[in-house]
Amino acid sequence: MATRFHIGAKDLKGDIAAYAKRFDLLEVATSSARGPAPSAATLRRWRRATPAHFEFSVVAGLTVDQLKPGAAMEAEVERMLALVSTLRARVLVLKTPTQVTPARVWRDRMASLSQRLPRDATRVVWEPSGIWEAEDAARQAHALGMVTSVDASRDEVPAGPVAYCRLRALGETRSFGPSALGRIIARIGDRQDAYVVLETDGALAECKALRRLVATAGTGEGGLGRILRPRRGLPGDTRDVHEREEE
Repeated sequence: MATRFHIGAKDLKGDIAAYAKRFDLLEVATSSARGPAPSAATLRRWRRATPAHFEFSVVAGLTVDQLKPGAAMEAEVERMLALVSTLRARVLVLKTPTQVTPARVWRDRMASLSQRLPRDATRVVWEPSGIWEAEDAARQAHALGMVTSVDASRDEVPAGPVAYCRLRALGETRSFGPSALGRIIARIGDRQDAYVVLETDGALAECKALRRLVATAGTGEGGLGRILRPRRGLPGDTRDVHEREEE
């Protein structure tokens, strides 16, 4: 199996079409400290302006991540699902804060939210923080049909057909050279898809280097070829939710 790598930078800088010539993955936040998500018209324009193999990853807002039931969470869940549908996103990311611990109440809330998320052609990724042990988080994610996001430069990547990795510039690590990227590729290994978000100032150079190493390793170019694309990500849609597309 040749792993398909989908690589993106931390933020969209400039025009989406120019970004898509360099990367093939973009995270779009439902809401953030910097303001609300782009308008529906902007999201539709982004989808039209990007090629078939380009992937959007919708990141849940803080109200959803905190797993506190109520009107605010309900409204944000609806906005999040609307983004998934408009962008035809194949990935949805939950980034729970430190107060979401392994306690039973949080596990139950995660399970309740999980049941409401689209699974027809959309992968749900969970990025825990705080006191979760890696193996416990991986078991919890697997039980809920989710993928655990990790920093593959520091942590082992959980087994499964999909990997989601966030590479951060932390401490003395400001960028990732060929040897570090080679170790990341080895940890990801042979899978169906690998999503890599580069949160460094040199994301473009690292993206190019990563692709060269992947090609040299014989694992194929990332994000290209035949993929499954959901036409709509919401439950209850009566149209076909999978369509084969080629670049």
